[in-house]
Amino acid sequence: MKEKGSAPAPARDERAKTKQGIGPRSMRDKPNQKQGPGGEGRRGAGKQGRGGGKQGRPSGPVRPILQRLLGYMKPHVRMLFGVLIAMLATTAIELAPPWLIRYSVDGLILGGHPERIWWLAAGLLGISLLHGAIDFVRLYLGAYTGQQIVFELRNALFEHLSRLSFSFYDKARTGDLMSRVTADVDVLSQFFARAVIIVVTNILLLLGMLVILFIWDVRLGLLYLLFLPLAGHAMWVYSQRLRPAMGRVRRKLADLTAVLQESLVGIQVIKLFGREGFEEKKADGQSKGLLKANIETSKISAFWMPYVNVLMGLSMGLVLWIGGRGVIRQTISLGTLIGFTAYLSMLLRPIRQTGMMLGAFMRSVAAAERVFEVLDIPSDVQDAPGAYPLPAVTGRVRFEGVHFSYDGLNEVLHDIQLEAEPGEMVAFVGPSGSGKTTLVHLLPRFYDAQEGTITIDGHDIRGVTVESLRDAIGIAMQTVFLFDVSIGENIAYGNPHARQEEIEWAARTVQMHDFITALPLGYGTPVGERGVRLSGGQKQRIALARVLLRNPHILIFDEPTSSVEADTERRMQQALQEVRAHRTTFVIAHRLWTVQQADQILVLREGRIVERAQGTPRRSAHEALLAKKGFYRELYENQFRGETLAAKKGGA
Repeated sequence: MKEKGSAPAPARDERAKTKQGIGPRSMRDKPNQKQGPGGEGRRGAGKQGRGGGKQGRPSGPVRPILQRLLGYMKPHVRMLFGVLIAMLATTAIELAPPWLIRYSVDGLILGGHPERIWWLAAGLLGISLLHGAIDFVRLYLGAYTGQQIVFELRNALFEHLSRLSFSFYDKARTGDLMSRVTADVDVLSQFFARAVIIVVTNILLLLGMLVILFIWDVRLGLLYLLFLPLAGHAMWVYSQRLRPAMGRVRRKLADLTAVLQESLVGIQVIKLFGREGFEEKKADGQSKGLLKANIETSKISAFWMPYVNVLMGLSMGLVLWIGGRGVIRQTISLGTLIGFTAYLSMLLRPIRQTGMMLGAFMRSVAAAERVFEVLDIPSDVQDAPGAYPLPAVTGRVRFEGVHFSYDGLNEVLHDIQLEAEPGEMVAFVGPSGSGKTTLVHLLPRFYDAQEGTITIDGHDIRGVTVESLRDAIGIAMQTVFLFDVSIGENIAYGNPHARQEEIEWAARTVQMHDFITALPLGYGTPVGERGVRLSGGQKQRIALARVLLRNPHILIFDEPTSSVEADTERRMQQALQEVRAHRTTFVIAHRLWTVQQADQILVLREGRIVERAQGTPRRSAHEALLAKKGFYRELYENQFRGETLAAKKGGA
């Protein structure tokens, strides 16, 4: 957002250093702050940037991140209570069939009542139907709750991003942010909707089996208990290897998204310079990195299933050996052995499934670290405690001893002193990189100065709410962005409740009404993504109309007519003269007419005001500065005189 050349070299170096991650130093170096539910996990979650992300290693313990994730479930406790009831019912139903099989063998077949077996068969069928119905309720309630949590989390993330200051976006990569808001949050839906519910259900099932086997036979219970540490150790090793692998996958996906987003946005430049092949190779390199990370993750996951099969084969052999000897010696009933074997067969699913859900857990932890990393970044510009709405103002603006630096080391603005009276037009003139754009960005608090004060009608801008401050200021910058909606919606973007006649007034003011009404859909004509269906001058005028429709007390223009032809410019000049009456206007001047009309001209050089002049009834500020024969005159002769000669030739 800064003008070219205004950022000092160290700031650009910092941007290069942070390219591996999301970008801003604040994400790595600023102290963590409690935000959102589950704040007890803040300390672990906030270490993402410091923990050596380039190596793909975990940046903190898993427990605090999981605690923070589970904190988002607290507002949905009623729905989760229903899920818990369904999980308990599901566990009880799943544990019932082996018990019934044991009873049928010992009590019916060996007990001399085989004619009653069909009742057990019918009971098993009924249990299966009931299990299906309860499982549907369990999974549906879990998915519904999970999607609600993800919906709230995604909205919270987008809201937080929208409130972060310009300094964050100076260094952040758009593609990486998009990956966090979409792909990473979507991964969390598996955590909330399935992983937690399935893992808890499986734990209940394993504990239920243990209790039942100890009731049946202590020896079988101890044998079963022997398998659990082996399965637990395998899960631990699996999770420790899987987590960093999942982190690498999430980062590689973000890198690929960033490259694709940049290439698609800059497709015109790519085609203009014939660099399609270069961009394809760049995307291919990032895609190969993602492929390699996914293959490494698959290799780790591929180990899990064979391990479980070996473990189950070993356990089944031990059970048949020990249990079979017990049946022969008549210390264990045949029904108990068959029921125990059935439970072991059932054991395969929860162990396998828990291992798979560990994969989902680790993906969620990796994604959550990236999401929380953004949520933990405080905005550099915030409402101060006790901030109040800015009341109606006349537009008297004062800068007193203002100093500003982007990196905290190299000053971009030094000791800025200026005062603008209501209705005045103040022009900023200077070479590229002199701090003109930075200076006007301080007024709406896109950035905060390190020293000095800025006041509007005596109100310190740090003491009023940011929203009310920006409502009082209208800004039209040279770089224009239009949304992919209609022309009318773009004009009314800053004032969505504006009436049609107000929208048309703004369009007439910027000399666009006739053009718009000549279109087949008039004000309903879509402009295309980033306004691709309009010329540069048309986009600039629509952006200017958008500002005028807000009716602000203070106007900031970065040469609002730089992309329009001479005839339209002359007509716009007259219209803007009327619009800015009784409004304080700041203009970053690139064109001669702007400078000549200014009531006050400030000349900036290397972040300092080196010359200034105030117009009088007898002599304009422009003429006063020319008479000084200083830096302004040098700029005028090098830049503005050529425009004057060109205008004279055009008039001739």
